[in-house]
Amino acid sequence: MVLALLVMALMVMLGIINTRIGLIDTARMAWIVLAVSSACLVGLVTLPRRLGGTIFFACIAAVLLVIPAYGLDHQRNMQHWAYIFPPLLVFLMRPGPSLVVMILYGIYMSWVTSLLLPMIDVVRFASGYGMTVCFMYTYALLQDRAATMLRYHSEHDALSNCLNRRTFNEAVDQLAAPSRRHERCEFLLIDIDHFKAINDQHGHRVGDRMITQVAAELGRMLDPDAPLFRYGGEEFAVMLVDAPEGAGNVLAERLRAAIERGDFQGVKVTISIGVALWRASGGKIESALQKADDALYAAKRAGRNRVVESGANRA
Repeated sequence: MVLALLVMALMVMLGIINTRIGLIDTARMAWIVLAVSSACLVGLVTLPRRLGGTIFFACIAAVLLVIPAYGLDHQRNMQHWAYIFPPLLVFLMRPGPSLVVMILYGIYMSWVTSLLLPMIDVVRFASGYGMTVCFMYTYALLQDRAATMLRYHSEHDALSNCLNRRTFNEAVDQLAAPSRRHERCEFLLIDIDHFKAINDQHGHRVGDRMITQVAAELGRMLDPDAPLFRYGGEEFAVMLVDAPEGAGNVLAERLRAAIERGDFQGVKVTISIGVALWRASGGKIESALQKADDALYAAKRAGRNRVVESGANRA
């Protein structure tokens, strides 16, 4: 919105200045851009932010495509508008596609310029525009990688590399959304047995290593459609969405056995798992999570290193 207001203010200045010095055709172009920017500003105010922003940048890009043809029609060179195009594309497209469009636009603008100016001016424009494209493409790549890293670290736990609790909560919210398409989900809550004793006997650094190693071992046993979440502390969670009946208990037993026979460098590690089923027609997800938690504590009370299903699962 701020950018739209700045563009509008700039177009007012250009329109007034070009009118006063007698460049009526250039002034007309400024007023056209002002009208487009004003319409886009209304869209930014009334539409969802992402949609409004996309429409704004797309409209400005369309204007920049028309400007060279408009200048050619009036025998007036407007190559200076071309330098706006590369940074504009950074807001609209991923780096790869934007580079292709930048190059095509540069060829188009160079061709139009060659019809109005001597070849030396075309070479100068192409050189400057090419440098602009190089810098903007590099900037777009860096921004894309930074965004990817930021997204990864916002979704993953730094110690275990599992998806974090916030991501788990979002997945649960999506499962419970009115537009959901899933009918059932089995929740597995997993806890490392005697973890406090591991910390007390071997130190917290070894405890952290156990969390990392257990997470890695669990992750190796899971399919891509069953992500592993760090639920909190030494506790993990798995969501089996629309899996076959009984798949949660089978998977839980496989995970338990894998940790029991795993090599944890001299430290004895086992896990307890609580399993509960949620059906779309059978109540709130929070109730299923509570049942999984109750089943986990039942496994602890029964001696640990075991899987316990919620009573609702067996019914």
